[in-house]
Amino acid sequence: MESRRRYWPFKTLLSQCIMMADREKLEKYEHFLNNVLREDLRLVLENRDKLYEDIAAHSQLKQVIDCINEVPHEEGLRTQVDLGSNFYVQSHVPDVSRIYVNVGLGFHLELTLQEALTFIDKKLEILNAKLSESTKKSSKIKGQIKFVCEAIRELQGIPQTKLFDKFVFCNMEVRKIDASLKTVHVNVRKVWFLSIISNLMLWVLPLLLGKYTDVTFPYIAFNDITQELVGLIGSTGNNFNWCPVVSPYLQNTVTLLDNNVDSLSDEEILRNSEIQVGGCWKPNNCLSRYNVALIIPYRNRSLHLQKFLTYMHPFLNRQQLNYRIVVVEQTEGVDFNRAKLFNIGFVETLKLDQVDCFIFHDIDLLPQNDHNIYACTHHPRHMYSAVDTTRYHLQYRRLFGGAVAMQKVHFEKVNGFSNKFYGWGAEDDDMYNRIEKVGLSVIRFDPKVASYVMLPHSRVPPAEDRFDKLQNNDVSEDGLSSLSYHILDKKMRPLYTWFLVSC
Repeated sequence: MESRRRYWPFKTLLSQCIMMADREKLEKYEHFLNNVLREDLRLVLENRDKLYEDIAAHSQLKQVIDCINEVPHEEGLRTQVDLGSNFYVQSHVPDVSRIYVNVGLGFHLELTLQEALTFIDKKLEILNAKLSESTKKSSKIKGQIKFVCEAIRELQGIPQTKLFDKFVFCNMEVRKIDASLKTVHVNVRKVWFLSIISNLMLWVLPLLLGKYTDVTFPYIAFNDITQELVGLIGSTGNNFNWCPVVSPYLQNTVTLLDNNVDSLSDEEILRNSEIQVGGCWKPNNCLSRYNVALIIPYRNRSLHLQKFLTYMHPFLNRQQLNYRIVVVEQTEGVDFNRAKLFNIGFVETLKLDQVDCFIFHDIDLLPQNDHNIYACTHHPRHMYSAVDTTRYHLQYRRLFGGAVAMQKVHFEKVNGFSNKFYGWGAEDDDMYNRIEKVGLSVIRFDPKVASYVMLPHSRVPPAEDRFDKLQNNDVSEDGLSSLSYHILDKKMRPLYTWFLVSC
C-alpha cells in the first residue's frame, strides 16, 4: 500500500510537468504563428500588391505608346492636362517621337517610343518574375501556417471535424476507426488492388474514349482576379467618377443553375434595362473602366440568340461595363467559318467604336457567376474553365474555344484568327498556337468563378481537313492581313448590332 501511495503523487506530478511543457510549447507556437508567420505573410502580400500595381501601370503606358504609334502625328498630339481640383487645360505636344519614362529611384529618362517599348517589355519581364517568386513565397508561408495550426490543434486535443478520419498506414497496418467508432478491418492488398482499378477507370478509360478532362490546370485565384483585369485609369476628365473595379451590383450566388433559360421578347428585355439601339449600354452614374465588344458568330440559331440576349444583357449590366453586342451572320452556301466571322466582327466594330477589349463568344455558352468579369486581362484569357457538358472539368490545357477575351493590341499582334477553317474544329487550337508564337500566354480564372452552361444543340461533324490546316498554317499571311468579305446588310437592331456577310 505504501508503494502505491507513493506512486500516485509521483504520477500526478509527472502529468502536471507534461501539461506545463505542452502549455509552454503551445505558447511558443502561437507566438511564432501570430508574430512571425502572419507578419511575414502580410509583408509578402503587400509586396505582391505593389508588383500588381507596377505591372498595371507599365501595361497601361505600353498601351498609350501603341496608340500614339497607330495614329499619324505630323501635327503633334493634342491632349488635356490636369492642373488640380478638376481643372483641365488643353495642351499641344508638337513632337511625340520621344517620351520621359520613370526608370526607378526618381530618375526619368528621355527615350524614343521604340526604346520605351523595349524598356517596358524588359521591365514587365522582371516584374512578372518577381511576382512569380512572391506568389511562391506566399504559398510557402501559407503552408507553414497550416502546419503550425495543425500542431496547435494536436496540442490542444481538438478533434478533426471531418465525418471520417483519414486512414493512417504505419508499418503496413491499418489502425483507425470510422466515425461510428466500430473497428474496421482492412485488407491492405485488397485496398491497393481496388485503388489501381479505380485509377484505371478514372483516367485511362476516359482517355481511351476521348473524353479526358484536365483537373490540374493553373488558374488565377478568386482573390487575385481584380489584379489581372486591365481597365481605364487616371482622371475621368468630366463630372463622373470612375465606376468601382468590381461592381457593387454583382450577385454573390450562382445566377444560373442549368441551361433552362426562358426567352423574353425584345420589348421585355428593353423594359428592364436602358439598352441603346445597336445593343449598347453603359452605366449612367459613373464612368465604366471597361470598354468591351462581344462578337457573336451566327447562322440559323434564332432561339439560342434570344436566350443569349435575355440572359447576357442583365449579366453585363450588373458588371457596369461599357459594351456593345455584335452579331455577325454568315450567308448560306458554304460551310460555317466561325474564326473568319470573329475577324470580320473585330474589323467592323472598330469602325463604330474605340474599343480596346474584345470578347469572342459562342452563342450557346452562358456564364453562371457574376464575378466572371467580362473584361480583358494582361494576357489573353480563356473565359470558361469549367462547363456543365464536361462535368465542369477542362477538356485539355491548350483549349481556347467557346469564349475568349483579348485586348485589341494582342489580337492584332497575332494577326487575328485564321481565315482557312471552314467547318467545325481546330480554329481555336490554331489561335492558341498563334498566342504562343508571339510570346504571350493564356490565363484562366478560378473554375468556381469561370463556370458555364451550354445550351442544347445538335452536333456538327468535324471538318476532315482541320488537322492539315492546323499543321500547315502561316500566321503572318493568314488572318487580319488576308481578310476578305462582303457586307450584304447592316442594321442597328434594338438589342445588338447585326452584320450579314458573305465570306
